[in-house]
Amino acid sequence: MFHRFLSIAVIILAIFTASVWEVARIEPKLRTADGIIDIYSSLYDVSTGNIAAPVAVSWRLQILVRLMISSPLGGYLIRGLVEKNRVNELVELASAIQDDESDYSGKEYGLDFPIVRLTKEDYDWHVDAAAIQTATTATMTGLVSDAEASSSGKSPYRSVRDYHAAYANKSTTPSAVLQKLLDFIKEKNPVLGCVQEVDYRGSFLAAYASTNRWRQGKPISIWDGVPVMLKPEENIKGLRTTQGEKFKTDGSDIATHDGVLADRFRKAGAVIVATTVMHERGVHPSGYNPFYNGPSNPYDLKRFSGGSSSGSAVAVATGMVPVAIGYDGGGSIRIPAAWSGTVGLAVGFSRFPFQNKNVNINPSVKSGPLAANVEDAAEAFLLLGQPFSRQGDGGGAVHPYTALYGGVGPPPPHLHPRWLNINGSEENKVERGVNGVHRRQPIRIGVFQEWVSHRPTGTGGGNTILDDAVYKTFQKTIQALTTISATDTNTDDGGGESSTPYATLVNFTMPHMSLQALSHAIIVTCSFSFSLLKENFRGLNNRETDDPSDTLQPATEFQLRIGHHITATELLSAMRIRSFAMAQWRNVLAEKVDVILTPTLPMTALVRPNGSDKIGFSDTSLGFQMMRYIWPGNLIGLPGIAVPVGVDSKGLPLSVQVLCLHWHEADCLAVGREIEKMFVDERAKPPPEFFVDLLE
Repeated sequence: MFHRFLSIAVIILAIFTASVWEVARIEPKLRTADGIIDIYSSLYDVSTGNIAAPVAVSWRLQILVRLMISSPLGGYLIRGLVEKNRVNELVELASAIQDDESDYSGKEYGLDFPIVRLTKEDYDWHVDAAAIQTATTATMTGLVSDAEASSSGKSPYRSVRDYHAAYANKSTTPSAVLQKLLDFIKEKNPVLGCVQEVDYRGSFLAAYASTNRWRQGKPISIWDGVPVMLKPEENIKGLRTTQGEKFKTDGSDIATHDGVLADRFRKAGAVIVATTVMHERGVHPSGYNPFYNGPSNPYDLKRFSGGSSSGSAVAVATGMVPVAIGYDGGGSIRIPAAWSGTVGLAVGFSRFPFQNKNVNINPSVKSGPLAANVEDAAEAFLLLGQPFSRQGDGGGAVHPYTALYGGVGPPPPHLHPRWLNINGSEENKVERGVNGVHRRQPIRIGVFQEWVSHRPTGTGGGNTILDDAVYKTFQKTIQALTTISATDTNTDDGGGESSTPYATLVNFTMPHMSLQALSHAIIVTCSFSFSLLKENFRGLNNRETDDPSDTLQPATEFQLRIGHHITATELLSAMRIRSFAMAQWRNVLAEKVDVILTPTLPMTALVRPNGSDKIGFSDTSLGFQMMRYIWPGNLIGLPGIAVPVGVDSKGLPLSVQVLCLHWHEADCLAVGREIEKMFVDERAKPPPEFFVDLLE
């Protein structure tokens, strides 16, 4: 009887997986015709942009996961799935990389974390730039011009500055804003599904205190009274740090202290209103969580909003808050920003501290703001990016930079891009590049043409990989950046139009893109799987648990079980390739270009599959496609920003991504602001029934 069950199980699994594996299989080969591994091959090596993985929805997903768990062959089948995705070539490439090829300076990069150690010269430059940064505005370096300083210009969204101005002129109060927001949440959240848990008592007290400070004319900062929300991977005292899971019946997920980011918001006077819904454990970038019936995309409720910081993106897109915090292990800030029509800044790895009650440091995850405007992302960056290195700051956290390298910790945040002079307008005083090169504008926009224009014919899930509207808008963005005139900040009068174009296009190439992307997938999957083992999570290790709150969704469990079948050799190989990749990408950004430009995603927001709302769905291949332009920011820790650039013919948001050098988020923000201004007239809010203006 048992063998009969086993045979049936294998047949069912074959039905689920065989055809998908054949369609989705990655074809490029590592070795040349003469059998040599060329580690610097510039040939674009992604033939499908896909990985081999089964696709299952609803009850099919439940059966698939149950068989994977219950069948003695489940582990072998998962291991077979891993081996179909070129892990043998991954190990070969890692073995061919010499130490001096994987380590940019011989000392800069650790194996465990994608952190770049600054030289004293570079560190001092950041200190000088921060020293002249204004404390309460984001007007430096032309990010927001003087004419825009009192409002968000033509943007359809209210900015942090707008809230500050409204409180200052007494047209409203933080308490009135909070009440209007809570009314909107009560009415619309059952449909949108983006808010997980409201801190009614805490937000009322914070808004009341802020209202009193404004009445006395003593606001703490530009953030005083501004409503914000945070993804439930950040501790907020008294609220649940669920990471997208069900509420624990024993209350073990209730945070006993604020994390560093929540603590800094509170100290600045911001009103922390709620936690947002996220994809369970952040294992897929689609963003929908059946446990919470959302979030739904406010532009089209039938579509995904993008994830895993999906609730944070929807909260900003609908006007609930100008800033909400997300976490990004594989595009989880930039992807929902793109599909929900917001700005998403994923700072460089370790720029913002990552710490919740269970995980202190994850080698792929970083934090950042989803914001209404680039200006708001800049304000959040200045507030939350302040360095710390001592225990006791924000619940006993020690910054990973300090933990690894010691000394004074990471550099302070500022808004000065590398190409602007920080030494005033004196003649011949121009800012150096990262390696001491002196130059002026135009800035150099890097584009890997084969990467951004490649159009595979199809996927295992049957989705189009590169939408025409996405590519055409990307080309339009490049055209605009390379034809507008630059603002010359080095003239004697401090400004003025120059005949020099703002940017010039620089083509670059990158070796072994598919194996770099696979390395990211392996590292992030193993990291997430290990985090559950570290917590002794009963839902993964003991299916006989009596507590229903300890059970994972089927798609989550399937994804995490893959990580248990990746070998130590494969993981270490992926990490070695990451070190090699850091050297290659940093060489491009330090020597050849100032920023890299891509579409944020190759497609606009997708319709949720039938049956996925209640049980979920598993499509690892789709997730891999969605991360096509995203993964460098996580594999090697580069800062990146997603900027809205209008909508397509269906009214769905379009977005481009800017990637920049480690510790130079100001570069992303400056170029992102230019792009935002170019497309401000084409940006659209969600339908009126799913948007609120809290200052009206």
